[in-house]
Amino acid sequence: MRATNPIEPVCPESALATSKVDVKANVYDLGLRQDESSRLRRIRDLEHENALLMRMVTETQIEIAQLRELLTSN
Repeated sequence: MRATNPIEPVCPESALATSKVDVKANVYDLGLRQDESSRLRRIRDLEHENALLMRMVTETQIEIAQLRELLTSN
């Protein structure tokens, strides 16, 4: 996948203060250049995963209730 925007070097001051490595080393923050479509795709995937997990929770609660009924009937 080809980047549409150039990646700019970013070196936070906190990294400079604690780093014993060459101070002039370039640090690239790729998160700043994440495009909107991939962010929206990730949100959509997380919402889908959340819906599946909620469905599993609901089904598990139903199964627990059925098992309790079976245990009390014996």
